[in-house]
Amino acid sequence: MKGMQITNRLKSMFALLTVSLFVPSLVRPQANTPSSVAPRVAAPRNSDTTDGLQQLLRDVLAAAKIGDKEKVAAFVKDMEIPNCDVWLHKMYESDKADSWMGLCEPKVFASKEQWMQELFMRLAKEDGQVLVRKVNDDPEPGRGMEWGWLRSIRQPLDIYFASWQMSNPPKDYERDPLGYFMFIDDGFRWDSGIVTLKPSEIKHTDAKLVKAKVIKTVAPIYPAEAASNGISGTVRVYFVVGGDGLVYNAHAISGEGLSKDSSLRKAAEEAVLQWRYQPATIDGEPTEAVGVTADIVFSLKN
Repeated sequence: MKGMQITNRLKSMFALLTVSLFVPSLVRPQANTPSSVAPRVAAPRNSDTTDGLQQLLRDVLAAAKIGDKEKVAAFVKDMEIPNCDVWLHKMYESDKADSWMGLCEPKVFASKEQWMQELFMRLAKEDGQVLVRKVNDDPEPGRGMEWGWLRSIRQPLDIYFASWQMSNPPKDYERDPLGYFMFIDDGFRWDSGIVTLKPSEIKHTDAKLVKAKVIKTVAPIYPAEAASNGISGTVRVYFVVGGDGLVYNAHAISGEGLSKDSSLRKAAEEAVLQWRYQPATIDGEPTEAVGVTADIVFSLKN
């Protein structure tokens, strides 16, 4: 049940800022936004444990509680992945890393950091606690996103999932997902690709939500070698639709009945990255949609 709740939440929620998911001082041009120039937090690093992440998040909430927006922004800035593009190619196969490069874009960072700061400021007004689960030790049941994530990394990586549990919650309350965090270069780095707004939050604010709508698709190019060898199958691609209607972070995911062939997976990812959408909106304002999936079928019958 726990795994189903988290998976369904991630598939149906909209990112307002995460394969997911977490990102600091990159070797790239900085966006001309307040979040990009926020000062770093000169504080001791937290230990690579669930307690360490809980303490870090409590420190951020403490700063938010006293209204220190500059310090909150600095905490969030420090949660970026250092040298994002280099790190991605070190941790993942080149084709996967290339498809996730959208996460390293300054524009993506800026909007997601702003979302995260606003989330902390809101939660600081509530009475509750931070809950943390180490994904490596306690992944979601089944072969879902977390299972695929753990199998795809090429080097050891400690991954955590954090959420906020309100004290004395109202009926039908769902925990606020703070997102996935990875321990990289002696610090917790937030996965900016998987942070979402809960449907309950949208409902409570009476906001009008319009889902992203595809307006252009591009058929994949069937890999010649796969076709000649009679390889076919279905590839499920997970991706983010930006507020600009472009596709980011497209990557094939694993699952029962889905193709494991690397050439088909890469072809599907490359095709979906060329798709275009009418972006999702909340009260008429474009916003990002995360957890979007598409099944690309490679068939030899034609």
